[in-house]
Amino acid sequence: MAFLIKRGKYYYVNFYSEELGKKNVRKSLGTRHKDVAQKMVTELEKLDSLGKINPFSKGFNPKKVLQRKTSNETTDCNTVSESIELFYKSKNHLSPATIGAYQRALDHFVELNELSDVPPTNVLSYHFENVIFKKGITSATRHYYFRHFRSWWKFLLKKNIVEKDYFPMLKQDLPRIRENTRPKMISEEELGILFKKFDEELARKKELPEFDPNLVQHWFKPIVALYFYGGLRKHEAAYDPELSYSGLKGENLIYEDGELSYISLPPTKGRKERLIPIINELKKELDAHLKVRGKISPSDYVFIYTGGNTKGQPVRGMRVYREFKRYCKEAGIPTSRTLHGMRHQAVTTWIEKGFHTAEASYMAGHSSQKVTEKYTHLTVKRLKDKMKALS
Repeated sequence: MAFLIKRGKYYYVNFYSEELGKKNVRKSLGTRHKDVAQKMVTELEKLDSLGKINPFSKGFNPKKVLQRKTSNETTDCNTVSESIELFYKSKNHLSPATIGAYQRALDHFVELNELSDVPPTNVLSYHFENVIFKKGITSATRHYYFRHFRSWWKFLLKKNIVEKDYFPMLKQDLPRIRENTRPKMISEEELGILFKKFDEELARKKELPEFDPNLVQHWFKPIVALYFYGGLRKHEAAYDPELSYSGLKGENLIYEDGELSYISLPPTKGRKERLIPIINELKKELDAHLKVRGKISPSDYVFIYTGGNTKGQPVRGMRVYREFKRYCKEAGIPTSRTLHGMRHQAVTTWIEKGFHTAEASYMAGHSSQKVTEKYTHLTVKRLKDKMKALS
């Protein structure tokens, strides 16, 4: 019998056997990521049940066992289509939207080059060039194809299905892509205007004879504030039935001396656990919401519908998106602003206020600090714009 435990920052596998006199042994898995660790434990349990490992033997090392198993595996992959299906299986931890993006890019690649039944080893550089550098597409689209093709090809290289890496050469010919994050980012002044519009509309609705207090979107301001001040991803706060980690719950709210102080998030898209301090502006919105919401248990969703056909169900990300866009339009705020743009704004603000890149990366839950470093470019551009205004 094997089960997963955590000690400090790392995960361990714990083997237990009553047949051997209630023998117990604990071994490090060498990972901080719960999803990765759980997959390792599942594989180790399978090997143990088949009698292929003895976890109680002297010097047993689960990491080496799994590495040896991976290196000895033979991959049955005779065609490009089969290699792509194998690639999708390796990405089953990703969201349906991300998988869909890979499928659109790779389906187009296979169809344009007529490679469906061709061995992967017959794929050459010009096949990628046919798509990435075809006429009439934007630089952003070229980079989109490049990223998705490279991810698939790196997987094949790692599995020893192919040998030649064409992508360093292809990258040299890629046009530079202009940073377009800024138009998506809402300012704090615009956030104030947005919330004022919400309050004005609510005041107007209260005067109507058909007004139903149970249909008030009490969740709108606090959930948007979480994106803007806390840098949460859309479905870390709102709900998506396709994502196991989605929807903020009572267990994610951390109190100190009776005061709401932190948002605690398990590994989500970036596979990083994180603890985000709650600043006063965000605390004000959350406290007001929780006062209306009432007491919630650790397993309860923080944001739920309080009336209508969906009463009691968690607020979905698409609903938040629609309402955000609607209020932006009514408030005269550019419709280029997005929910994810508020996450960009949060990270940029952290860096501008003096947080180190590593600290901002931790709070954002980025998979790598390199992802966070792009925000330093945005802050430098703002400094340049301010400097120009002085002349």
